[in-house]
Amino acid sequence: MQDSVVGGNVHTGNVVHNHYHAAPQPVVQQVPVQAVVQQTYAPAATYIPSTGSKDVVVAYLMWFFLGLIGGHRFYLGHVGMGILYLFTFGGFGIGWVIDALIMPQLVHQANNPNQVIIIR
Repeated sequence: MQDSVVGGNVHTGNVVHNHYHAAPQPVVQQVPVQAVVQQTYAPAATYIPSTGSKDVVVAYLMWFFLGLIGGHRFYLGHVGMGILYLFTFGGFGIGWVIDALIMPQLVHQANNPNQVIIIR
């Protein structure tokens, strides 16, 4: 649609000029279908379960020699508890004794981090 209206006096410079035009249509760029599919879908991640590399005997040795400063907890990947044991001398000795009783469960948990352990 196009309409042009001119009014006023051209000699005096008092001219009114109105235009009515349709809005320009946006230019649509075509994207190849393969590019859209590649951007939309990422390759699926595969889950590889841990085979476990921590040993109960090594954990007990570290518990006995370095347990009061958290050595066995650092070995099993429990860094937060290791730091706590370091500053509290093995949880004032109480945590150190408890860890001796639950060491097999701690090693199992370190070897299988995604498995839930239910103690009955």
